[in-house]
Amino acid sequence: MKSKEAVFQSTHSQRAPCECCGDTHFHPVLYREDGSLIVRCASCQLEFVNPLPDSTTMQNFYRSEMVSENPSQGYFSQYILERQKREKSFAKLYHARLELIETFKPGKGNLLDLGCGAGFFVKRAMDRGWKGHGLEMLPEYVQYAHENLGLPQVHQGSLEDSLPFQPETFDVVTMWDLIEHLRHPLACLEKINRATKPGGLLVIWTPNVKNAIFVKEQWLSYGIKQHIYFFSQNSLEQLLQKAGFKIDYIKTNKAKKGLFNRSGTEPFQEGNKPEDKLGKLWFSVKRDLKNTINPLTYFGPLFDLAGYGFNLFIIASKTSEGA
Repeated sequence: MKSKEAVFQSTHSQRAPCECCGDTHFHPVLYREDGSLIVRCASCQLEFVNPLPDSTTMQNFYRSEMVSENPSQGYFSQYILERQKREKSFAKLYHARLELIETFKPGKGNLLDLGCGAGFFVKRAMDRGWKGHGLEMLPEYVQYAHENLGLPQVHQGSLEDSLPFQPETFDVVTMWDLIEHLRHPLACLEKINRATKPGGLLVIWTPNVKNAIFVKEQWLSYGIKQHIYFFSQNSLEQLLQKAGFKIDYIKTNKAKKGLFNRSGTEPFQEGNKPEDKLGKLWFSVKRDLKNTINPLTYFGPLFDLAGYGFNLFIIASKTSEGA
């Protein structure tokens, strides 16, 4: 196998400028098993796969991991079953996110969830009085949203193709675990800016590359083929500013998820949690005991506060039409 330095030199003529600052000087970070190379911009520190995979490759990654050859075995079915079995837990999570959003936008209006999956978040937003809409690339998710959740407001499409909405339509746009999948995030943020009302909000949840401080190249998020950008607060803030947004709120959480955990676990594998009551009880006891003796249970929140949590949670407001 070639070293990442060798691959870095052999792809010199193919490398694209940094999406954020336009620089062409990079440091190699990781040579992934699928043949792609992650680099870090020498100027703004944005990390991304370079050369970028083409659209067809990205769609193949997405379908192979989300649906697989048998939809009953892909992440698609696991995603649906998980939200059905843990309906109350997910409802609590979605309502908590919406309550926070509503502290910045108390007058409920039009909300667009990009990469909305089967529309579960859209449904909860509508339950709280929002006029919810969704955009999702996977037709299986869109079909489920229409037939099982009664959400004709979920449309099939890709943000990187076009937004099928009029300018200045939305008060809030959400992106849960999406921006790291986009080939050209700045162009997509500019599209979102045009679709957002003046003073409207953009809400982003994405892996935080600063969480890789200890495990480096073996960080969990690096191992997912669909992930082609890896953001820190600084690099994402620069992109948002270029697209006409300013950050109003930011936090990191779940530091212990990736701080010392190394890659190797398939991100879309079905969990091994037992189904019977006794098995569930024993599973919970073991989990609680493990958490009790894990130092990160107590120190993890400090890493979160210091900005090293696994996820970035950002609320930004539209300030201009972008650069």
